[in-house]
Amino acid sequence: MIKRQIKIKGTDIYISNGLINNDREVNIVFQFSESEPTIKVFENNQLIRKYIIETLSSNQDLKGQFFHSSIRVLKSGAVMIDGIVSKNKGTCSDWKDEKYEAIRLQPFFLSAQNQENLKLKGQGLFQRGLHFAGTVTPSGVRVVCICDDCEKSFTLQHFHSGFSEGQYFYSTDSKQTLFVSNGQIENLSSQLQEGTIEVNLNEVESKLPKPTKGKGEYKYYNSFCCPHCSSGFIDFRNNKNIRPNEYYGNYLINHEIQRIEK
Repeated sequence: MIKRQIKIKGTDIYISNGLINNDREVNIVFQFSESEPTIKVFENNQLIRKYIIETLSSNQDLKGQFFHSSIRVLKSGAVMIDGIVSKNKGTCSDWKDEKYEAIRLQPFFLSAQNQENLKLKGQGLFQRGLHFAGTVTPSGVRVVCICDDCEKSFTLQHFHSGFSEGQYFYSTDSKQTLFVSNGQIENLSSQLQEGTIEVNLNEVESKLPKPTKGKGEYKYYNSFCCPHCSSGFIDFRNNKNIRPNEYYGNYLINHEIQRIEK
């Protein structure tokens, strides 16, 4: 039996597509050689994913730093990669550390199960395996997404709008995210609320401010769009049923969240 293998060269990950009876995991410490590194994933020497690691404004040069990573290839064909950035090869911080900086790359399926990738087009971050119900994703974790259409990567930061006690809205072009605290607008919907959202939606949206950056307006069902080609990545317009359960609000890396002044 030919088993699936995982090999690493620099920041390139090579997966050979053989037979496998169980999950495979490789733990490795990457050393970044560029200020803004790129992690490439190959299947049978064919490039299939390219993740650009955009940097935080608080840590703008990753050259010489380390990425303590876990690479998991499941028997289902799913590939999951995440890790923690550190300036030390031997140790890294955890989520309780003030400077905790972790990166989660968008999971995907290998070519034999590509139909599963197609099913995820336009879906939310829970369906895509970037957040998990019942487990809180620390704010220090950012996610690198791959657009379903142009296949370019972009990076999102997030906040838990339920814990923040409010609701989020995306602008038409997703250049800005608005957060509204509970009580600031009457009849504001809550996270996980279903059934009665549509009743007062037009009234609520009419009271929202205009974005201070980009174009358009804030709407509850605005999709989060790819910053490169503007296609709907989290496509709420065509998947309205997933909106109440997407309780993490997202914003492009290093962008500021717009708020209504109290």
